[in-house]
Amino acid sequence: MLLIDFHTHCKTAEGVITPRSFGIHPWKADRCPQDYQEFLNAYSEQCLDAEIIGECGLDKACNVDWRLQTAIFRWQVEIAAENHKPMVIHCVRAANEVMEMRCKVSSLHSGLPPWVIHGFIGNPQQAEQLFRAGIWVSFGAAILDYRREKVRNCLSTISTPFFLETDDADCGIAEIYEAAAEIRKCSLEKLSDTIKDNYTSLFVNSVK
Repeated sequence: MLLIDFHTHCKTAEGVITPRSFGIHPWKADRCPQDYQEFLNAYSEQCLDAEIIGECGLDKACNVDWRLQTAIFRWQVEIAAENHKPMVIHCVRAANEVMEMRCKVSSLHSGLPPWVIHGFIGNPQQAEQLFRAGIWVSFGAAILDYRREKVRNCLSTISTPFFLETDDADCGIAEIYEAAAEIRKCSLEKLSDTIKDNYTSLFVNSVK
């Protein structure tokens, strides 16, 4: 059975697939040099070697200047669009802004691969709204907590593509798969096949 850990900061277990990603996190946007064009050029080259751009995005709960966050995110969006690469998105209290950014870039670049918001903890309506904008979701360790009824209910009913991840949690992806299969009332094999199909679809329009 194939396991895909869509987004992790931990060492990947043997036999688990994790896509190569590279990006500037919004928490670190203010660490870019003031005169950063040379830095960005070097960064662009590393992005081209990645399968996915990110994690990057927007976070209204952190102290990094919002305009700087937006500028760094927009720049990474352009790299991803120009090279037809998916993105893994960090999004805190900024779903509308992320969808607006997606809408703008989609009007300029056709056939873009989806973006994926990692660590999603929203409800089914939010997941559907994001999907209509070209943005998928990935569920993490929050689904292990029985008190997190909203996100567990979302996972149980979601009909749009999704992934599972460990991020920086102190657990393995197998544990998250087992919980997800229980929540969705399906076999581990069926869940694995679903996520594998989603993973394949994510890269359909990507440049190899």
